[in-house]
Amino acid sequence: MKKTRDGRRRFSREFKVAAVGRVLNGEELGAVARELNIAFRLLWDWKKRVVERGEEHLHGIGRPSGSPSIRHADNQAQRIAELERLVGRQQLEIRFLDKALHRVEELRQQKNGDGGTASSKR
Repeated sequence: MKKTRDGRRRFSREFKVAAVGRVLNGEELGAVARELNIAFRLLWDWKKRVVERGEEHLHGIGRPSGSPSIRHADNQAQRIAELERLVGRQQLEIRFLDKALHRVEELRQQKNGDGGTASSKR
């Protein structure tokens, strides 16, 4: 464990992995946190990260790779790409439904077999 200039503690990746390993092996999370003198929420966050994304997502001392602004920009780019894909799918659905509507209207107009005009739209 290292400390920052402002006195905050920084834990090594090995420390985090060991602490989470104890919890995953059945020890009570609160007891492990008290014994290691760390906040319950901090240990809970580490455990959640390991369970959801894997041990490789526990970072060592210091900031994780990439600054927050770079990660934020990456997240924004991913969100934009996701939204663009959604808009594309919606455009395809709109085109399909528009063509289907036109086809139904054409068939409706053709159904009047007595030579007169078909009934008007309601």
